[in-house]
Amino acid sequence: MYDMRKGFIAGATAVILMLSGTAVQAASTMVQIVPNSWRLENYQGNRVVVWTNGSTGNCARLDLHSSWSEDDRNRFWSTIMTGKAGQKMVFVFFDDVTCEIISFGFPEE
Repeated sequence: MYDMRKGFIAGATAVILMLSGTAVQAASTMVQIVPNSWRLENYQGNRVVVWTNGSTGNCARLDLHSSWSEDDRNRFWSTIMTGKAGQKMVFVFFDDVTCEIISFGFPEE
């Protein structure tokens, strides 16, 4: 005889595992771009925000995590400005749920 409780538990477990795997896979996105259309803004409290004009999908605004040091923020600002001034590609990894930047840099040429 089929035990409905075991079937329900097995089905619910499969759905939870599937959804958790999807969330992990979707959490990090990378964009590689010459950031000409990006606008950097510095707000009170050393908060740096990047307005991307839609080049990052759902995240029109990317934030630097509050735990980043002043040196991290300065390196990010410098990387984006160097990309703009020199027409160079930069890459940015970000969490596509929170829209927080995870890492950034220049790709290999």
